Amino acid sequence: MKNLLLAASAVALLAATGCSDKKGGSVAMSGADTVTTAASASVAYFNIDSLISKYDMYTDLRSAYEEKAKKADAELTSKGRALERGVRDYQEKVQNGLVTRAQAQGIEENLNRQQQAFVQHRDQVMGEMAEEEQVLLNQIHFSITEYLKEFNKDYRYSVILSTSTGGPIYNADPKLDITTVLLEGLNKKYAADKGKNKNALPAAPKTEKTKPAK
Repeated sequence: MKNLLLAASAVALLAATGCSDKKGGSVAMSGADTVTTAASASVAYFNIDSLISKYDMYTDLRSAYEEKAKKADAELTSKGRALERGVRDYQEKVQNGLVTRAQAQGIEENLNRQQQAFVQHRDQVMGEMAEEEQVLLNQIHFSITEYLKEFNKDYRYSVILSTSTGGPIYNADPKLDITTVLLEGLNKKYAADKGKNKNALPAAPKTEKTKPAK
């Protein structure tokens, strides 16, 4: 739970280009027109690993998640060690003849119940942390895809591709790499949104005016 995986999913936005006549009606493109359009289409790409690892929103969410995961680990470790001490104490008492068979049976049954409760609690905590991690990654992915829609709303790029280290794009013109541009825009937007939420103060409670005593 301590290690948080980077989202490594590809984000691709494809825009279908159309051709219209002067009257506004659509016209079919010939094979030559298609080749010309494809050749003139602009393409860009970004590295999803680099983008996420330097995205301030991811850094903040990851820090909060890791702090919570650290506390959960500490709690489970503490309860697990306490259970182990109980088992050792039970074994020593039985070996040294310090308890009756009835008492030993009662202690054993109690330890079994504690162990079952611990396993259920551990599975619940790990499930909750895994769910929170997935939600975190979903939030990052959603934030990036929504920003890409705004960033490319004028379709300056016909296609925006994403790649990762060792990903599908192995060789490309560095001039087509917009990772730095996207990162700058994402962090700027996140800082602005974060500032708005921080400055949003709750409304002051309404107080009834009391009439002066006559």
